[in-house]
Amino acid sequence: MVQTRHFFAGSNSGKGFYSLFDNIIGPEAKRIYLLKGGPGTGKSSFMRHIANAVGNRGYDHELFFCSSDSKALDAVSFPKLRIALIDATAPHVMDAELPGCRDQLISLGDFWSAGALETKRDEIIEGGRIKQAHFAAAFRYFAAALAVEENMAARNREKGSHGSSPEAVREIQSIIDSTTPDHEGEQGKIRHLFASALTPEGYVSHIQSLVQGLCHVFVLQGGPGTGKGESLSAIVSHAQSAGHDLEAFHYPLDPHKLLHIIIPGAKIAVLSAISLDNLEELVGRRIPLGSGESAANAGDHKLWGELLQKGFDALLKAQSSHIHIEEYYAQAMDFTAQTAYRDEILAEILS
Repeated sequence: MVQTRHFFAGSNSGKGFYSLFDNIIGPEAKRIYLLKGGPGTGKSSFMRHIANAVGNRGYDHELFFCSSDSKALDAVSFPKLRIALIDATAPHVMDAELPGCRDQLISLGDFWSAGALETKRDEIIEGGRIKQAHFAAAFRYFAAALAVEENMAARNREKGSHGSSPEAVREIQSIIDSTTPDHEGEQGKIRHLFASALTPEGYVSHIQSLVQGLCHVFVLQGGPGTGKGESLSAIVSHAQSAGHDLEAFHYPLDPHKLLHIIIPGAKIAVLSAISLDNLEELVGRRIPLGSGESAANAGDHKLWGELLQKGFDALLKAQSSHIHIEEYYAQAMDFTAQTAYRDEILAEILS
């Protein structure tokens, strides 16, 4: 059965837009197609069509969704073919590092009418200015929410709610040691991505689909500052030292922190339950950390939620402005010619 996995390669965050696009496909890549073109030029549709066609040929594939529109694609990857297609435009600009011999630029601007766009220049400029203003507001709200969350974490630590749950960590490490590593006697590799993102649609997560089929699922429970990150880091270090490859999924609000990890070779997932996603419907063993949330955090938790919602609302306004710009570009495109070119790329991939 063909496997399709869903990720985000970037997210809006309390530190602005944060990109992990370098982890879409590794150095073993045979071909990377970098799509260039303005909004509304069909980059997401181009990639989705190819993903569906290649998937219908029996190849597993990975879909990377856009944090500015959680239903649109930023990239697709075919691990067995060692091929990826990536939206290489702002805010995740990518250039060809190995032009020709690995990286190929796909310019969808070849299919637009520059004259038609020139007549809408002022509207496009103004729409872009408004969109960026809404993104800037969203990032300020998310930064404020992160600061409030850090206050809650500090209170939990002061209260003594911090706990690394060493018994549970040792149990997970024992399961890791009982499995065959990916690289005997070598350090395992780690792939950094997002399983979730802060989007105009709110907090969107694909972690439940990513853990399907795994034998061991552990869910760390506890508020900020109760040791979830420390526990995850200890498990990551142990698994890598044992030679296991890992997938490390970062926390969208603060992408410097880990949220979930998956160790495919050991069929283990260690996840964090958070206020944005308590994972109540997920089947797995719960591991409580700390002595419970500080009552003093109640007011800050309410403020945290309000700030996040304001951030989501600002993203929605940015998306609305973006859609207007897309309309100008879409009206100037020759999609019939682009479809013929897309089919040429598809034939090249399948060959």
